[in-house]
Amino acid sequence: MSARSRTVASVISAMAVLGAGTAACTSGEEASSASSVLTVAAYSQPTLQANFNPFSPNALRGTVGLIYEQLFDFNTADKNQFMPGLATKYTWDAGGKALHLELDNRAKWSDGTALSRDDVVFTFEYMKQHKLLAVPLTTVVPEGGGVTLTFASPAYSQIQQIGRVAIVPRKLWAKQDPDTYINRSPVGSGPYALGRVTGQQVSFTARKDYWRQDVPVKQINYVTTSSTNLLAQQMVRHEVDLSYAGIPNIKSQYLDKDTAHNHLWPIRASMKPLLLNLRRAPFDNVHVRKGIALALDREKVADAYNPGVYQAVGPTGLTAQSWGQVIPDGAKEPLAQDRQAALKEMAQAGYQLKGGRLVDAKGKQLSLEILTVSTFADGMAYAQELAGQLSQLGIKATVPGEAPSAYVADEGKHNFDAVFGDAYVFGSNLYNFYWSMLSPDSTQSIIGWDDPATKAALDKLAKADPAGQTEATKGLEKIMTDQVPTIPVVVKGTPYMYSTTRYTGWPTEKNPYTTPDPGAVSGVYAEKLFLSLRPATKG
Repeated sequence: MSARSRTVASVISAMAVLGAGTAACTSGEEASSASSVLTVAAYSQPTLQANFNPFSPNALRGTVGLIYEQLFDFNTADKNQFMPGLATKYTWDAGGKALHLELDNRAKWSDGTALSRDDVVFTFEYMKQHKLLAVPLTTVVPEGGGVTLTFASPAYSQIQQIGRVAIVPRKLWAKQDPDTYINRSPVGSGPYALGRVTGQQVSFTARKDYWRQDVPVKQINYVTTSSTNLLAQQMVRHEVDLSYAGIPNIKSQYLDKDTAHNHLWPIRASMKPLLLNLRRAPFDNVHVRKGIALALDREKVADAYNPGVYQAVGPTGLTAQSWGQVIPDGAKEPLAQDRQAALKEMAQAGYQLKGGRLVDAKGKQLSLEILTVSTFADGMAYAQELAGQLSQLGIKATVPGEAPSAYVADEGKHNFDAVFGDAYVFGSNLYNFYWSMLSPDSTQSIIGWDDPATKAALDKLAKADPAGQTEATKGLEKIMTDQVPTIPVVVKGTPYMYSTTRYTGWPTEKNPYTTPDPGAVSGVYAEKLFLSLRPATKG
């Protein structure tokens, strides 16, 4: 099942969950005036269920980052700069089979006790024991001012997964089952303690004794909102300070309502390709794939819904802004629409344009259905623009639209011609980006691409040290441009909308000190964000 399929499935599941939320308080809760509370639209489901277990897929947002801290991360908005968390630096050894993490010795748990190397060792051993760690960890031992991890094989490509491990206190977790533990009274090392929890809101209150610095935002509320229309109203009325949920016509519905305080930064953290089912003819023909790729005007696709949020992308799937150093010359810019070149490619696959129809030797028109969810207005708009452009080439291209459950089922059974809904996250390491899209072992790869050269290139990149990753990426980029297993179209923009009415100092495209984490509002990204804001000056 693809990333988008899992998203649709989880939304369907969440909508079926009914029941009251659980109220909880800790000694860290403080009274805060409404004017100082920062409100984040973090959920779309109608009812929240209390869960603050950082190892659970059902943990409420903010569990990791606000309560429990990660070791480190990489700022994908600023050329993957290292972002320290509980670890201040890392060092590879033994050809990528050993990793030393230096820890910040100031860290303390919210109960006042020190966070130790033993807590870090325990967390990794606990995750290994319960099969929660997707890296080939062999051992973890305290060493010097930190810990050293060893692996069965080079783990260069998994550095971000390692850094994103949230550390828990050994004394409270040694006897807990990660599959069932709800953790209603969490003790973490992060800047916030858990406040009140209801079915529609989770409150976090600033710790007075936070070890790293004074916490400028004294209370944060993560709330649920039932619709994009309601969200737009809440944002305009400054009832919500931060949201990642797209609303129609962001410019007129939000930005233009208060140009002094309402802002948008489209976070372009993933790539959306047109995915063809390579198990079906004629999409298994590289000339058909190249012809379709050349028929597209990616700028028009990007602007089909909420202009300015999406961005056209080049044939490698990478943006020149973030990955220019690894993209070969000639592939940094989006592929230009060229219908004559597209028809030449189609001719090599046996298709000719006759009477405005692209037909094979038997006179059968090339047809293509683009699978998408009918209730996703943005997805339908993008897919219809794609279909319209392909129709101008003579292809019978349609967008029937399906209910979410049907979409999930058809994609899972590979019952489709094409899909435009899945997105592949760049992250800090290109191995994960290309592996998720091209490897037959990836649940996110739905195209049916099973190619020995791709496997070899992925293996080479997985074993490459940081200095050698640029060279190791070239093989995959050549496969993308020459074989076109997927057709990169746009970089997906998550609409990070924020208001400076109550707080200033938000990250911007010119000052990307953190990646405003799309949707999750968690981890090192969120911690850095909320520790960098300052109350707005009145008057």
